[in-house]
Amino acid sequence: MATIAVNTAAAALKQLFDRQAEQVIELSGDEAGIKALYPLLEKIGKVTEGEGRISFVIILQKPELTFQARMEKVALYGKTGASYLADNLVTNLDDIPQGHYLAVDVEDGRAMLDKNPSVCLKRFRRARRFGGTLAEGISAVTYEPWVLRHHFIDFPGSRFGSDFVPCLAVYDRPKLNARWKGNARPHYGSLSCGSRLAIRS
Repeated sequence: MATIAVNTAAAALKQLFDRQAEQVIELSGDEAGIKALYPLLEKIGKVTEGEGRISFVIILQKPELTFQARMEKVALYGKTGASYLADNLVTNLDDIPQGHYLAVDVEDGRAMLDKNPSVCLKRFRRARRFGGTLAEGISAVTYEPWVLRHHFIDFPGSRFGSDFVPCLAVYDRPKLNARWKGNARPHYGSLSCGSRLAIRS
């Protein structure tokens, strides 16, 4: 009898989902809601490859979860993160799915080093990609904190006030702050994703 080989893409996506889900369930307490996203992996179907690429990132949507609470789960060099942004002053430029969702084909910003976030956003839109939001960025570095050893990250899909872009940098610890949207810096890059998948989209 012939043996059917396990689909390696499906196995890799499941492994990634399980690893992220464990962390986000601990933060949210919503095991059922997070696990309900699992069938969405079938819509992804393939593993995104390349330096700085993540096939998907589980995004937790919970209004009462503050940026400070999210940043406390970002750990690097033995220190947890801190937020210096007021939650009520951050907005997103795109319509974001309601409830938990998957940000698919995430690029962590290294492809956009030394480019200002406004320019990056225009490039993303031409390429039919989305500028990463603050929640997407914090989620990505919660699961992959080593990214911050390589570069700092701008979240061009969000704004703090009208002219500032939230960003995540490491000085003595990971810090969530904001900087002017027109600045380019060699050690900052803008996060993006290819699509967003939700249970109801």
